Formats: sequence, structure tokens, C-alpha cells
Amino acid sequence: MLKTKLITAALLVSILALSAGCESHAQKKQAAALRLAKATAKAKVPVAQGLFENGRIDEAEETIRQCLKANPDVAEAHLLMGKIHLARANVAQAAKSFNQAIDIDKELAGAWYFLAITAQHNAQPLQALEYYNMAVLLEPDNADYIIALSKAYAAQGRYDEAVELLDQKAALLPDRARLKIASADVLTRLGKIEQAVSLYKQALLLKSGDREVTEALAYCYIMLKQWVNAAEMFEDLVDRADESRKADYLKLLAMCCMNSGDYGKAVAYYNQLSIDRRDDPEVWLQMGQAALGAGASKRAYACATRALVLRPGWSDAVAVKACAQYLGTDYSAAVKTFKTIAQDEKMAAFAWNMIARCYSRLGQDARARKAYEKAASLDPDSELLSMM
Repeated sequence: MLKTKLITAALLVSILALSAGCESHAQKKQAAALRLAKATAKAKVPVAQGLFENGRIDEAEETIRQCLKANPDVAEAHLLMGKIHLARANVAQAAKSFNQAIDIDKELAGAWYFLAITAQHNAQPLQALEYYNMAVLLEPDNADYIIALSKAYAAQGRYDEAVELLDQKAALLPDRARLKIASADVLTRLGKIEQAVSLYKQALLLKSGDREVTEALAYCYIMLKQWVNAAEMFEDLVDRADESRKADYLKLLAMCCMNSGDYGKAVAYYNQLSIDRRDDPEVWLQMGQAALGAGASKRAYACATRALVLRPGWSDAVAVKACAQYLGTDYSAAVKTFKTIAQDEKMAAFAWNMIARCYSRLGQDARARKAYEKAASLDPDSELLSMM
């Protein structure tokens, strides 16, 4: 009997030991499966990122949700989910996701950067500045973060800090062209145009042919009234522009030529512009003005006439037509044309001045004097009195 009990006890111990062994093995297997699931989940983040970057946002969201379901502690997954929310203009949810990413990994620079963007959306500039600062501290070589921080400084009126940051980083980083451009942008806003020009020129040496830099430099030259330099930039832009931009560049190029006194070139560029904008009275008016400057009275007259067909009674075009008649020595016709705008508030003083000149050319001195007096009374601060 005792022997039987001992055998039974031994069997129970063996069964329990085997059961414990099986349970331990099952737990290990379960833990291994969990680790694999978490690792697989983390590996899905780059896949989801690729989908997001290719505009497949719904698929990216589904992939990242699966990832977070398997492993809610993947900071990069929360970061991408935040980007998805931001792309859909769901700023509150985006901020929540970015904060979750930071709670998991406080050194994830991208989360701070995008959290700053949500702060800007929420009109919280000081918080945005703080978050951008964190992003730059964590990734001091990231040009996107540096430029964003500089813009945040500038938005607060802290322009000197913005420029100092960009200058310091530009001296150290290989992507210094972008930083020089950003610094030049800030200087332009400050009205320090000559300094901005210097930086844009340096950036253009590093990024030869860059459209945005060339355009910014051209506008700086316009602000400095350096018309020849501006024209050179716009010539380059016209040569490389697609059809959607070419007309705008041509118009600016022609304007620069006008202001530099190169009227012949201005006429040529306006003529080129008129091919696609033949029903634009502004183009014909400006071509007529350029033709006057070039001494081409017949062309100026034709351009003014075309402008008036497109916009009847336009005083600016009438003035060009009358000036073309004056330039062509048809003084009697010019008097009649100028008189049609002599009551126009904007043109009256100019019209009477030109009427006086026409009468002088016709030898009608008394009429000329009366016309000069009329012009002077309309604009007593002008230089007309010195002509009497």
C-alpha cells in the first residue's frame, strides 16, 4: 500500500513538473511572438512613410494604425500619424500625436519640429519658437529646422538673432546655399537690400541657375533701381522659363529696359509679349511708351491706337497717341488729341503743357503762353513755370 502511494506521488510530481515546463515554454513562445510583432510593427514605419510621401495617405494611415496596435510605444509611428493628421488639416489631432511621440522619445527632433508647426497654426508663436529651438538643439545640422527657427525669430521681430543663426550655420554646414538664401530673405525684409544682394549672389554661385535665387536677386536690383542688373537677371529667367512664367518675366524685363533707357529692347520685348497677350491693352500702351522713348513715332501711334480699340477713351493711351503725333511733327493733330484729355484730372496739367509746346512749334506764342499758364495753375509745384 505504501509503495503504491509513493508511486502515485512520484507520478503527480512528474506531471506537475512537465506541466510547469510546458507552461514556461508557452510563455517563452508567447513572449517571442510579442517581440516579433513589435519588431515587425516598427519595421512598418518606413513602409508607411513611403506611402505617405507618395500621396497614398489612406494606405499610410492604415499601415501606421496596424503598427501602433501591435506596438503603441513606437515614437516614429506617432510622428508619422501626426504628419498624416496635419496633411488633413486636423491640427489638434496632429499636436496630440506629436506630443505622444515626444513622451516616448524626447530626443526625436522631428516631433519637436512638427509640434512647432502646429503651434504656429494655433497662433502660439512663442511656443513654436521654443519647439523649433529644441529641434535644432537635437539636430543642429538640419537646414530645414535651422531655417524654420530663423523664420520664427523673424516673426517675433528678432531679425538680428535670425541673421546671426543663419550666418553661423552657413559657415559650418555643406548646405550653406539654402541658409544664405534664408539670411538674404530676412535682410530683404529688414530693408538691407545691398547686403541681401551680396548673399543672393553668393548663393547663386553655389546653386548656378537656381530660378528662385535669380528671381529674388532681380527684385532686389529693382528695389535698388539697378535696372541694367535687374534686366540681366530677367533675361536669364526668360531664357529658362516655362510658358506659365515666361510672360510675367518678359513684362518685368521690358519694364527694366524702359527704366534703364534701353527703349529699343523694351519695344522688342513688349512685341514678343503681345503675341500671347494681343488683347491686353496694358501691353500695347507700354509698347507705345517704349516706342516713344525709342523715337519711333509711327509705331507709338499704332500701339496707342490698338490700346484704344481694346479700351476706348483710356486717357493714358490718348496721351501716348498725342505724344506720337507731336514726335511726328503733326502739331495741329496733337493739339486736338491733347485737348480730349485736357479735362482729365490725372492728365490735365500734362495735356496743357504739351498743348503749349505744340503751339510754340506752330509759332502761336500767345496761345502757347496761355496754355503754359493753364498748366501751371493746375500743377503749381511742377517745373512748368520755368518753361514760361
